[in-house]
Amino acid sequence: MSRVTLPLAAGEAAKPRLTCVTCARCCSYVAVAINAPTTPHLATDIVWHLYHPQVVVYRDGTGQWSVLFESRCRYLGEDLHCAIYAERPHICRNFDANTCEANSPHGGLIFTRPEEFLAYLKKRRPKLHARIAKKHLPPWLLETAESDT
Repeated sequence: MSRVTLPLAAGEAAKPRLTCVTCARCCSYVAVAINAPTTPHLATDIVWHLYHPQVVVYRDGTGQWSVLFESRCRYLGEDLHCAIYAERPHICRNFDANTCEANSPHGGLIFTRPEEFLAYLKKRRPKLHARIAKKHLPPWLLETAESDT
């Protein structure tokens, strides 16, 4: 599990906000909102997503979950400028650089492998983890997750 930068403690210097042409992370994936892992079905859906290369799951600092499909926008230039900026889609127009994952004051978590998500689940939702471990996960995955913690 990769951690996204969290807000600074009181008294520390504020971190400068990244501009879109510094990062352009939002133009390198397609995000689809998903339900929080509150049931075995929803939790194993997340495990399934993470079985796929170039797919990650993101939990933002406010508790919203998304599956991200790594895929760079064909109109993002090497200089990180948008080649169709004046005609960009509404989803791009509504994007707020102040609350993106790079600048969010709430932080967030990125899961790139099933083992990372299972370790999170075991710590944060142990009863749910136990339910899915019993009959919804292959033994090799549980062993790998255990050795990673």
